Amino acid sequence: MQRNRFLKLFFIEALIVGLVSAYFLIDSHDVYRWWAGKTTFTTASQECNLNTEHCEVALIDNSSLRLDIEPKPIPLMKSITFRVQIEDASLPFIEATLFATNMNMGLHTFKLFSKGDGLYEGEGMLPTCIVGNMIWQTNIVLNKPTQSIGATFFFQTGK
Repeated sequence: MQRNRFLKLFFIEALIVGLVSAYFLIDSHDVYRWWAGKTTFTTASQECNLNTEHCEVALIDNSSLRLDIEPKPIPLMKSITFRVQIEDASLPFIEATLFATNMNMGLHTFKLFSKGDGLYEGEGMLPTCIVGNMIWQTNIVLNKPTQSIGATFFFQTGK
């Protein structure tokens, strides 16, 4: 009788320790990536210049995504606003990741929060470089419940 009670308590304690350990050791982002798979990106036309206009791209699910960065031309070391307009979007936020393609200027990730009607906004800042003429890649990622899709944009900044 005592042994059965001991085994039950031991099993319950082991289960609790296992669940608490899993909570702290397993990254939910990794679990989502496993569930949704790799992000599938669509690249915007090279003719589009974010320094003078907004850029639009058709995603793989046939929805439209438009990116606008203000002010224009895109400054360095000053606050910039990212605006993304997406058809039929109901996510609480999306992610924008920027990095320079011609020099390591770090990875910059910004959360863009929903303003309603498929509009997402967020603010950030890009670092400056004495070399100048940085070519930046911007990845907009939409982590939908069943898949992860995104768009890639390129733009250039001066000194």
